[in-house]
Amino acid sequence: MDGARRKAISVMFMTFIAVSILAATFITMYLYLTQHNLTATEAQRIYAEAAQERLEVILDRRAGDILINNTGGIGVTLKYLVGLDSSAKTADIRELSTPVIIPAGSGITLHVTEFPSGELYVMSERGNLFKAAPGKLSFELEASPANITLTRGGSATITLKLKAALLRTPESGIILLVARPEGCLMTRTLTTTLTTTATLTVAGVQGQYATLNVVTGQGFASTLITVVTGLAPAGMATSTITTSYATTYTTTASFMKTIQPITIMTFTTRTMATVIVPVTLTAENLGWWIGGPECFIVYKAVNATSGSVLAEAWIKVKAQ
Repeated sequence: MDGARRKAISVMFMTFIAVSILAATFITMYLYLTQHNLTATEAQRIYAEAAQERLEVILDRRAGDILINNTGGIGVTLKYLVGLDSSAKTADIRELSTPVIIPAGSGITLHVTEFPSGELYVMSERGNLFKAAPGKLSFELEASPANITLTRGGSATITLKLKAALLRTPESGIILLVARPEGCLMTRTLTTTLTTTATLTVAGVQGQYATLNVVTGQGFASTLITVVTGLAPAGMATSTITTSYATTYTTTASFMKTIQPITIMTFTTRTMATVIVPVTLTAENLGWWIGGPECFIVYKAVNATSGSVLAEAWIKVKAQ
């Protein structure tokens, strides 16, 4: 009886151990499968969020700034600056002292005391790399009105508008407005009739021909031929010669007064600015005036330091 009882207890104990082992195995497998499923789901979520990241990164190296605009539909956290050197096949990775959070639709300016070597990128927490592009300088010049009409000695006022967008700190410079007329000329043509009289005395006989060259003060030459009609004492003959000829004079002059350069802006930092300048254009008060000629005046915004042309605008002028 005691042996049977001990045998029953042994079987129950063994069964308990077996069930415990199976339960432990099941729980381990369940936890593994559950954790694996959670990991896959988390990875899918990160990939989906990373695909929505969009950053516009502008580099202002002279000022030590990185301008970052979040143009995507999700917030982005920046953790690293990366410098990539493709020739040396190296990466210079710098971790930010504090992660920078940029909400969707927002922008920040990140000041850097020392940039990584190579092409600059910023890296998000989700692993995306965004290249930093040097900030652009753009200038637009507009003229209004673009067409004017001038009488002799008359004037007209136009408005010049310069729009400047400097997304990086430029070298210090002054912007000048410089005007250059293109073909603003007026031409006058006059025809004058000149009459010249000369007396010719030659030695010869009646019927002999003689030649006389006449040179006027204007540099025109005329060859005249006369016939001796009578004999003077000692065989001399005298004849008076009169000739007329037309001379054409052409005069060309600019009908626009000289336009002086104008200083309109000095730039040293990043800026978004619009400058409006009124300018008066004046015609020459010539002693003669012929209506009809047309020309153009080109206004140029010029960097006075480097001499480079930043923008230009054209005005059409008609003489009336």
